[in-house]
Amino acid sequence: MSTESDLQREPTIFSSMLICFFLTVQLFVALVFRQRELALLSVLILLVMGISKAWSVLSISRVFCHLETDKRRLFPGESLLLTTRIVNAKLLPVWIQVVWPQTRLLENRDDGRNTPREAGLLWYQQTTFGHPLTAVKRGCCRMGPSNIRTGDLFGFFHSEKQQSERLEIVVYPRLIALKPIALPKRDLFGTPGGQSPVKDPVYINGIREYRPAGPARYIHWKASARHLKLQEKIFEPSEQGKIILALDVSSFEKNEAADEFETTLEVVASLCLQLDQTGLAVGLITNGTLEGADVASVPAGRGAHRLSAILEILGRVQMKSRGSLLPMVPLIPGPQRFATWACFCFQNDGATDAMRARCGSGSMRFALFAWHLNASGHGLRHVKPPHTHLIRTLILPDAADTRGG
Repeated sequence: MSTESDLQREPTIFSSMLICFFLTVQLFVALVFRQRELALLSVLILLVMGISKAWSVLSISRVFCHLETDKRRLFPGESLLLTTRIVNAKLLPVWIQVVWPQTRLLENRDDGRNTPREAGLLWYQQTTFGHPLTAVKRGCCRMGPSNIRTGDLFGFFHSEKQQSERLEIVVYPRLIALKPIALPKRDLFGTPGGQSPVKDPVYINGIREYRPAGPARYIHWKASARHLKLQEKIFEPSEQGKIILALDVSSFEKNEAADEFETTLEVVASLCLQLDQTGLAVGLITNGTLEGADVASVPAGRGAHRLSAILEILGRVQMKSRGSLLPMVPLIPGPQRFATWACFCFQNDGATDAMRARCGSGSMRFALFAWHLNASGHGLRHVKPPHTHLIRTLILPDAADTRGG
């Protein structure tokens, strides 16, 4: 039967080599002077120490750790339960201790500390530890016990091994209330209206079972072979607006604006949800380094999978630039050149001017969202560029108070 304890075991005198030396000397003296009782006591103590040491060495073998959690993606303020299952797959009973590392993203719901947990396991027995955690800030981390200690049931000696299994947890940016934002639109066939029968053959929104009345050129042959039934492509309507949100991390990194960077991510995440609810296709591109991932762009589209992909990038992105954002614009598929580009940065400088010039020279439309509208960060330019907004003005006062609290 397993038991739990919140206290770490303190080392005993029996784990000291000095005590072992004194016992050996005591045994030698007892044998020389023929003190049978003292010699027997020394032998028993040395025997217990030797058996305990061998026990602790063997205890680490065939001890397995399995991690489970009820969710791996969550928002700040949400909770998850990290379950650690320890299995003793041998005949030798063991004492175990599980230690979790501290993380800045998640904290313990019970006492705010990652307290080590202990248990005694008999042969072929297992136990489970529940670790309730609450997300406190955005980011990506790998959770799991940093190491596992095992030892004899007396607690004299212990062995330790590093635990390699980890669960990746991604905390999305906090969703906040935003004011309605009007963005310039540009579509492939103009804006013919919500009832237009014209479909854009470039944007595939999904597949469905083929209908005989549909054109044969819309048949998705690979999907049909996979489902053993004819499947046809579903296209997005041409009147659907397409918005690409561009996050310029280099300006935040240059100005060491960590707080503004986190707030910008919350604004971008909330804006994605707002635009998707209004029927617009949303995409994302960033020049920031991602924690545990490489793909830093999501083509414009609609649906829960698109929002999940965007939130995944926003949860993983760090305030560390991979280079200029401007050369990354061609990475978005060709049809996205007809979309509206909304650039989020710390300040309006030469990089954003080059971005505006590239979009203005083609078929795209451009909008800028910044914390400062000039490079110095003080005041406004004499001539404010069109479709330029201050990020702080997008946040509703109630939402700002909630974040501050």
